[in-house]
Formats: sequence, C-alpha cells, structure tokens
Amino acid sequence: MVRVDPMKSPRAVEALRIALGLGSHNEGRDVSIVLGGRAPFLLAEDTSDVADAEILEKHLPVFLEWGTPFAIAPDAEVPPRYAQGVQSKPLTQAELAAVLEAADRVLIFS
Repeated sequence: MVRVDPMKSPRAVEALRIALGLGSHNEGRDVSIVLGGRAPFLLAEDTSDVADAEILEKHLPVFLEWGTPFAIAPDAEVPPRYAQGVQSKPLTQAELAAVLEAADRVLIFS
C-alpha cells in the first residue's frame, strides 16, 4: 500500500521498485498494489512533477506489460488522466479491508 505523495517524496517510486522486485519471479501475479492519498499520481499521464520520475519511467512499463491492476483506495486523489495502458480499480472501504486482510504480507509506504 502506497500513500506517500510522489511529488514530495521519492519513497513512492521506491515502493513501486520494491513491488517490482517482489513480483519479478512470476510477472507480478502475486503482488497487489494499492494506491491511496496522492499516490495515484504515479500513474498519471504527466509524471514530470514526480520525485524520481526517471526511475518511475523505467519501472512502470514493466507493470503495464504484466497487466498489473492498480487498486485505488477510497481516500485517493486521482490524476486527470492515467498513462496509456494503466489498469486501475477503485476500491470501496470494505474491498480495501478485504484486500489487506487476504494478503500474506503488507508493506505500507506512508
């Protein structure tokens, strides 16, 4: 779960880098990524204001190639448009709770 504002901290991009590493052995099929707060701006069409945008540009295409869906928490602020190919799924509070409860491990970047 990523809740860090990607315009203020490179930790948001670092969270995706870690998720990429954790999911690399099976093309991300067992990794779920939930974005809350301003973290959905990692998926924006324009990421020029994102801290470590150049690193994001290297990693995000891998998630898109894998077809990784990004879950969007109920409290999330979303960008005007997502980058081409991004799969997003808005969650209700109950769905968010179920996703977190079903996980073997949860890493929270806030």
